[in-house]
Amino acid sequence: MQLHIKLVLEALDEIYALTHGQPYLVQLLGFQLVRRYNNFVFEQGRPRDSVFTLEDVEVVINEPGFFKQGRYYFTGVWGQAARSVEGQQAILRVLAPHTEGLSLDALAQSTNMNNADLQEALNTLKRHDVVEETQGSWRIIVELFRRWVLQQ
Repeated sequence: MQLHIKLVLEALDEIYALTHGQPYLVQLLGFQLVRRYNNFVFEQGRPRDSVFTLEDVEVVINEPGFFKQGRYYFTGVWGQAARSVEGQQAILRVLAPHTEGLSLDALAQSTNMNNADLQEALNTLKRHDVVEETQGSWRIIVELFRRWVLQQ
């Protein structure tokens, strides 16, 4: 039996918003969506449409073990931020509560870093696709990573 599962556009948009297209996280979300579907239909024997919705995505990312299952990505990015240029993890901790980001001045004040060191750390994080600067605000690019940092 071939099963064809579809995602509604809102679910696809949310997956991209949460992962910023990071392959490991996209695959993890897809795997968890299919696992949830299989559990519901085949293990519990309950009927269900084979279309994944925004609600399905929300349920999967809010499951208690989701961030543990993605630990290789999250701890990998976090560990990388501990190497080479100092201050990267401090910046991530400061940025995590701010979904819209913070200005360079606010970051400098919150991290107690001088502008040269702060800019070097931000440039390193940017080069590794961890943060971006848009209209004068720096923010964490991958929403799931931002949420993980908040839990640490």
